Amino acid sequence: GTVSSTWLASASQDQSARIWDVETGKALRNFNLNSGARCVSLATGDKRLAVLCDPFGETPSTVNIYDTTSSSDQPISSIQMDYGLPRTNRALWGPLNKNIITCNEGGAMMSWDVASGECMIERAEHDQTIADFTFSMDQMTLIAASNDYSATLYDTTTLEPVRSYQSDRPLNSAAISPLMDHVVVGGGQDAAKVTTTAGRSGKFQSVFYHKIYENELGSVKGHFGPINSLMFNPDGRSFTSGAEDGYVRIHHFDPEYFSLE
Repeated sequence: GTVSSTWLASASQDQSARIWDVETGKALRNFNLNSGARCVSLATGDKRLAVLCDPFGETPSTVNIYDTTSSSDQPISSIQMDYGLPRTNRALWGPLNKNIITCNEGGAMMSWDVASGECMIERAEHDQTIADFTFSMDQMTLIAASNDYSATLYDTTTLEPVRSYQSDRPLNSAAISPLMDHVVVGGGQDAAKVTTTAGRSGKFQSVFYHKIYENELGSVKGHFGPINSLMFNPDGRSFTSGAEDGYVRIHHFDPEYFSLE
């Protein structure tokens, strides 16, 4: 969504991306694509929309960039991932809209120059898929969640790994608190295998770590399926989790949380 929460962009496997008016729920724009869309990202200032399209036939994962101020439904530019690369899972605008950062199923983080379409940096700290990554509020750092049971905090500019958080479950999402020196990670046993275990052993809690010291601080339970998405409220006083169980849970922190070091 936009900073002011007036628009929301969405990507769908129905081969379209849309921009919605948040207040009325009306679709403002519809972009038809050649393959299913996996991710959308509005640039700072909301004048550009990046849409990540899945591989299709001989075409690899592609980021199409649209001008939201123009009436044209054609992309103004595209960045094609190198042929043979694993499928890209996320593509988000970096600081000042100069680059687009992606993660893929091979465990790599990549930074692409928007003007040239070239890959400028590639890092491979993980050996399994990176399902998701999110930025800190100032976009100076980002956190990537991997199925290899760990999450990594990266410097956004250099993609150098800064901190690592070891877990006991495959991770699908992670987020950085805008208020405290905390990160939250979530995931759990693969949805296809959930029916074979009790809810508690699937490890579907949101787990908090200290951002600097990397130690686990605590966990919040509630979901009975793997967590797919995590996000902090911009004021840092609550967070939201979305899971395979069909629920979106909004968790408000109690006063004791803010005294956690």
